[in-house]
Amino acid sequence: MPLKPPSTRAIFADAPVFFERDIAPLVNDAERRRRSALREAAGIALVCAVLIVFLLTVPGDTGAVLSMIIAVFGFAIAGARINAVRARMTERWIGRTVAHLGFTYQRERSRPDYAEPFMRFGLVRSFNREQWEDEIVGDHDGVSFSLVEAHLKKRTGGKRKRTRTIFHGQMIAIDIPWKFDGVTIIKRDAGVMNALGKPGKQFQRVGLASSKFEKAFEAWSTDQVEARVLLDPIMLERFEELERLFGGAKLRAAFEAGKLYIVLEVGDRLNVGSMFRPIDGAARIERLLKEFDIIFDLIDVAARKTTTAVKGPLSVADVRAG
Repeated sequence: MPLKPPSTRAIFADAPVFFERDIAPLVNDAERRRRSALREAAGIALVCAVLIVFLLTVPGDTGAVLSMIIAVFGFAIAGARINAVRARMTERWIGRTVAHLGFTYQRERSRPDYAEPFMRFGLVRSFNREQWEDEIVGDHDGVSFSLVEAHLKKRTGGKRKRTRTIFHGQMIAIDIPWKFDGVTIIKRDAGVMNALGKPGKQFQRVGLASSKFEKAFEAWSTDQVEARVLLDPIMLERFEELERLFGGAKLRAAFEAGKLYIVLEVGDRLNVGSMFRPIDGAARIERLLKEFDIIFDLIDVAARKTTTAVKGPLSVADVRAG
């Protein structure tokens, strides 16, 4: 099936040609590797099942303990084989697509410098285990942006040690090429729990542009006037569109010192999709391009210079035209 660009943006104009030239030849190879990995995983599972059945006939607890060990290791080995093939496909497909768009891609990396504000403003909670990967750095119409996937966990001590996920999703940092002095933070409305989400004493609650957005979001700022300029209806619509595209991602964002920081709880998003379904290469690349298109819309809105809050039925198309 031919690839369909997500919009008429110039950056997507030759996306169908790129797909046929650079990605389509990889689809058959990827499908072969996917099936091979699943067969190998099934074989490992079968061998483990036979061993477990045999060990369960052994008297005493020895057989049960060994069965549990084999089950754990068998599952881990089978999963590792599938994940290795998936990671290789992801790096090739996404790497080529990102390079075609003129951006840089890094599969694995350490914590980036721009991650600090996400913790400082409470967009993610404290953690002591971290994994960072799938970083994309680029420039859209002269505006720089960075995107990275973070898997953050908290390991608790004491007698009942356990590790739980604090955040797994995307962090996005966007440069805004005009000056603002305050700090503005926006999160999904949490009802009666909103009072607990206030970022600090210097922050005051911000009234949003309409009752629709008041029900959806809760915002605080150190500068009320500036916040209403930043959080106009078009910006809030882009936030909602991002959430819809990413499947209800609990968006949180902060504006500070010429930067917009966004978190989306989407899990492992930058990948080639499920390994348990036949590969539809066009659909998977279309999804990636659509996500970039929404981020570009957000940049178009965030980067424009305004002096007053926007009112009325404006749209992203109006911003592009302007």
